[in-house]
Amino acid sequence: MLSSINRALMSNNPYEQLLQQIVRIESQPRAAMEQRLRTTQRQSDILGDLDSSVSALHSLMETFTDTISTPLDGRAASISDDSYFSATASEGAVSGSHTLKVERLASTDTRLSKQYTSTGGTLKSFFDTNGAQTFNISVAAPTDADEDNREDIAVTVDLSATSLTEDEEILQYISTSINDAMNSAVDAETIESDEKAVASMVNETSDTARFTLRSGQTGFSNRVTFTDSANGLLAAMEVTTAAVATGTGGGYVTDIGTSESDSELNSKFVLDGLTMYRSNNQISDALSGVTMNLKEVQTTSLDFSVGPDTEGIKNQITDFIAKYNEIVTQLAGSTMIDGDLGVRGAFAGDPTMRSLRFNLRNDVAATVTSQSSGMVQSIAELGIDISEDGTLSIDDNEAFEDAVESDPTAFKELFTGSDGIATRIETRLDGYLGADGIFDNRVDVLDDSIRRINDQLESFDDRMSRRESQLRQQYAKIQESISLFQGQQSFISSFGGGGGAFF
Repeated sequence: MLSSINRALMSNNPYEQLLQQIVRIESQPRAAMEQRLRTTQRQSDILGDLDSSVSALHSLMETFTDTISTPLDGRAASISDDSYFSATASEGAVSGSHTLKVERLASTDTRLSKQYTSTGGTLKSFFDTNGAQTFNISVAAPTDADEDNREDIAVTVDLSATSLTEDEEILQYISTSINDAMNSAVDAETIESDEKAVASMVNETSDTARFTLRSGQTGFSNRVTFTDSANGLLAAMEVTTAAVATGTGGGYVTDIGTSESDSELNSKFVLDGLTMYRSNNQISDALSGVTMNLKEVQTTSLDFSVGPDTEGIKNQITDFIAKYNEIVTQLAGSTMIDGDLGVRGAFAGDPTMRSLRFNLRNDVAATVTSQSSGMVQSIAELGIDISEDGTLSIDDNEAFEDAVESDPTAFKELFTGSDGIATRIETRLDGYLGADGIFDNRVDVLDDSIRRINDQLESFDDRMSRRESQLRQQYAKIQESISLFQGQQSFISSFGGGGGAFF
């Protein structure tokens, strides 16, 4: 309550009002410093945003000019009906037309045991007579040094510690023993997970059971082979029967054959009149740069073609335009001067920013002199328009697609040639980026200015605080003197008011 009264008295004190007025007048330079700080901070923020945008465009230009792999050299495969196979093309693919007929799909090597009665005791009798059984299953495990490498996985089946008696549960136990051995080989890094054979017990009917074993991958090279136990467990189960399983007998599901060309485990297809065989259904080594995925067997050949990936290339150029336009828009906003409205951008009149804007436009618009006669030599010939504000847009899709498809090499070289558009922009932006780039140096200068202005503001505030204290002390002394004088005057007046006199 007392402090409120004191503040009220001070606010009505003419000396306090005068003091505050003096402080306000002498504090006016602070507003100018604050404005400089805001302007400098804004410039630093704009440079940070511009640096990010320029870095993004520069990175894209680096991918364009990559001499090993550029997205402007993209290829695509076109098929009228992809029900039977699909195809994709990489940069190395040669443009042209082809025919393909899928005659057989690759399949896994699947082996079956003979059919058992689920509750029968045939297998129990075998183990009672012969004891534990150990056999090997050989699976393909290619390495960099040997693509034909195979690994023998040892499997031991021992019923002595179990109470199993029926064929179905023993078949399940055999399956589990095989799968455990395969998983152990994977854990030991002897084979890869997709190379292991997988065993199962299946019920064809409610009262019958079979053992099945399936290779990890398709094709003749990935077939499984066996080294049977000493007492011939696998032979007794008819798993190793060298014939296609029929009826209740065991054997293989698909004819294994003896080679890549006669094994029905391999895919078979006719490409451009040539019959070929592969161990899988994804074919990447038959036609250079083209991967074909076989889906269904067909009775007639289908046509497909390889050519420029027009859509993919257009997406790349659209990305370039978006990144370029972002920079142009940022530069326009930061360097603009509107005399009518009295508005100026943070870098209005800045020669570095104006130069970047001008040079980027020239890099895009100028003729590419490294292009031979008859080749596209400017971005305008691609159907790309440069507007008055410097931004780009594809305004003629037909011209763009025609430029890509009619001469994809010329299209690519327009950007990636020795003085191509992407080459020029990449070279231009090199000087602005990195630890010693223009942007980084400018940001360092601005950051130093921000620290200096903040220090100045802090010093100014300290100085004004001391000044206010000084004024208060001065006014306190003045008030003390005035009070003393008024007291003396009152004392003197008291004598005069009593009608008496000193003399």
